[in-house]
This record gives sequence, C-alpha cells and structure tokens, in this order.
Amino acid sequence: MMQLSSNSELFEYLRSLSKMLEERQATDLSEAVVAHACRMSPFMSTEFLGESRIALKRLLKKEHGVLNSEERHDVKEVLSQIDAAFDRKRYRK
Repeated sequence: MMQLSSNSELFEYLRSLSKMLEERQATDLSEAVVAHACRMSPFMSTEFLGESRIALKRLLKKEHGVLNSEERHDVKEVLSQIDAAFDRKRYRK
C-alpha cells in the first residue's frame, strides 16, 4: 500500500514516477502529465496538491498499459490520499 505522509514524499513519488515513465519510453506521459506537477513547489500546499491530482488523473486516463496493475493501484491510492487532504482542508475552514 502506497502511503505518503507529506508533500515532500508526494514530490519524490512524482519524480520517481516520471523517471519510470521515461525509462519505459513514455516520455510524452512523463512530460505532459507527471513532470508538470513536479515543477510545482511542494511547499505551496494547495496548488501542489491540485496539480498533482490533475496530473495523476491524466496519467490513469492516458497510460494505456504503461503501468502494471500494482503501479496503477499505487497511483489510485495516492489520489485517494490527495482527496482526503483536500477534504481535511475544506472542513477546517
């Protein structure tokens, strides 16, 4: 189970995902989807989480077999964690 506890860990996960996509010759996915979120600062919490969520959703929509089932599951787990973080922020206001 993919468990991330900070934006820094999410940033590192996105960077490793981007590198893995490049190694599998899915450079278009790496650049257009994941690398975009990596350009955001993990210290800009809401913006970084939002861009990360968009990037990971696009990845799932466009990857067409580049990811194996475990990797796809990890991406979905990370998306769930991002959604939970947004829910916590919303309820604090």
